Amino acid sequence: MTGRVPSATASAFVLLISLAFATTAIYRPGVFDRLSTHGSPVPPKVREACLLAALKGRDDPACEVLGRAADQDLRLGTLLCFATLVLLTGLQYWFGPAWRIRRRRLRPVAGEVHDELARMAQEVLGGRRVVFLLDVLNPAVAGLAFGRAGRSYVVISRGTWMLYERDRPLFRAVVLHELAHVRNRDLGITAVTLAMWRSYAAVILVPGLLAAVIGVLSGHAPFLRPLEMPFGSSVVLSWLFAAQIIGLAVLSWLTRSAVLQSRELMADARVLSWQEDATPLRRLFEDAPAPRRWPVSLRVRTHPHLAVRRAALDEPGPLVRQGFVFPVALGGCFSLTMDPAASFTALGRTNTLPWPAEVFALLLAVVLGLRALRAVEAPSDAVHVPLGLAVGLAGGWLLAPSRMTDHALAPFPVSVQLAGLVLLAVAGLLLGVWVRWVARVWAPRVRDLRSALAPLLLIAAVVTLTARTFYRVQSDIIIAHVQDYPAVSDPLAHVLISAQITLDSRLSTGALLLVAVVLLMLVPMAVRFTTLGEPRPPAPRRTGRVALAVGSAAAAALITVLVSGTVNAYVFQRAGTTLSDHLAVGAAFAAALAAVAAGLSRTSPVAKGMLAGLAGAVVHALVLELVVLPLRTALPWTIHMLILERMLEAALIAGLATALLTRLLPVRGEPAAAAAVPVAKTPG
Repeated sequence: MTGRVPSATASAFVLLISLAFATTAIYRPGVFDRLSTHGSPVPPKVREACLLAALKGRDDPACEVLGRAADQDLRLGTLLCFATLVLLTGLQYWFGPAWRIRRRRLRPVAGEVHDELARMAQEVLGGRRVVFLLDVLNPAVAGLAFGRAGRSYVVISRGTWMLYERDRPLFRAVVLHELAHVRNRDLGITAVTLAMWRSYAAVILVPGLLAAVIGVLSGHAPFLRPLEMPFGSSVVLSWLFAAQIIGLAVLSWLTRSAVLQSRELMADARVLSWQEDATPLRRLFEDAPAPRRWPVSLRVRTHPHLAVRRAALDEPGPLVRQGFVFPVALGGCFSLTMDPAASFTALGRTNTLPWPAEVFALLLAVVLGLRALRAVEAPSDAVHVPLGLAVGLAGGWLLAPSRMTDHALAPFPVSVQLAGLVLLAVAGLLLGVWVRWVARVWAPRVRDLRSALAPLLLIAAVVTLTARTFYRVQSDIIIAHVQDYPAVSDPLAHVLISAQITLDSRLSTGALLLVAVVLLMLVPMAVRFTTLGEPRPPAPRRTGRVALAVGSAAAAALITVLVSGTVNAYVFQRAGTTLSDHLAVGAAFAAALAAVAAGLSRTSPVAKGMLAGLAGAVVHALVLELVVLPLRTALPWTIHMLILERMLEAALIAGLATALLTRLLPVRGEPAAAAAVPVAKTPG
């Protein structure tokens, strides 16, 4: 799979772009808003009354007039901040190579060594021009490739230059690695990545941290106008913003490292495609000095650990797997990208630039799909990717600057906020499991980028169609706390009720639910059953599978009845108990069937559990229409769709939980040997 789909370097670069521009859509230093139009201030008490009236659905013409008078046009400030980021990035990218040459006093390589370098470049690059430079001041064995469009430079250190006479294979390994960067066309991506990260730090992170410190000292939270914020500002909000800025710095550092480290592994793989003998590279990694523990070497963060690079020389796992850090960065960037479009602050703002959330969601979904297709042969990603997305989605939403302004606009309990983050984490976990499943069933069909378009389009369609609606649930939680259920004491129940109402309103019409079933289940399963080639070997036999299936079915049915009863008591408090009972019984029936199917299945337990739940929904509908209810009181179509939706939800959760429990059982006998899958070592 490594040579079939594009390199991971370009896909990782999308993360940094989305992070930089999404943050500035909500927060930017106040200097950029100096030229924006400021409205007339409104007394805090009046603004508080108007805000609460709007949340409770009451229209007040006086509040509408005051809102227009106090509105602030933020479009010019946003454009100025965007333009500053682009300008600083462009200047560093264009003039960076010349500045690096002058600062490090690099000089052209001459003589016999230059002739050898030119010959090697002609051998592996063809007619592409490369300028070779010598770093006289660096005695270590090192190399560096940098440049911009039309100009590529390869630097060898004084230690590498001395290897030309003492150890020619090691000299060749160092130079070929740097030439591999030129061949992989990652010099431009590297230059823009470093330039954008520096610009983001200078324009957003450093001023943000200074604003937070000033807020702590002055007692007023940054970028909140005290006269217009109904609940004022405080030192606590300043501390919160400081923590968010530090978290954004860590997240941006992780995305930067994801880009730069992936390019190093791809360059090593390119060298192996030019010369099959990995001995020189292995010697290079073994002879390299151990990285410093303290202080942390910044260059180590741009390169994978030497143990990882050594392992990648023998097997493709380190080259293709995503690991844990990349899904965390992707999930964090995704939540930050959706913040300017779906947060409570964004929904309450006017005169702002329309934020293309779906465009960024589409790009990030394609990145997620590409990485999943490349890493389909990495077993460790079965755990790392779902957990990473769970942490990333929740962490990114927590780091978004809107969390502070949301709390200032409509403060609600911290326990409810944390429960909302749990909802995001569960969504990330399910997304990671589903995307990996789609990648696994499609992997035998993928030969190149064209054949990978179908799974990529499926993943992009599901993510893009659901992202805005799902993230709006976080705003619905705030509104529900003020408007609908202030008496709900359990924060998790409060969040579940808000999410369930959103799902019911979207899926009870029937069309969207059928589309979701087709996209999420039927299309991947159809591909799985029609894929040519060797079938996937079944999982090893495990003891206690029947007992687990029966026990899980009973537990799933009981838990589903309890949870469904709690949620339905608020959702259908005016509709009587009949519909609530039908929903609870149907969900419990589907959960029990899914648990049995997942517990007894040795392959695709979650998918088979969902199919069992879908079959149970059909049976449940027939029983309701033909046995339970008289003909004159037949349920309408929307009610059947509502019951089907609840049954599929319960089947998904029960099937997933049972499948995870089966992994904890002891294995009976020897596990089935996995078929060896040949993997090309040429980079994508």
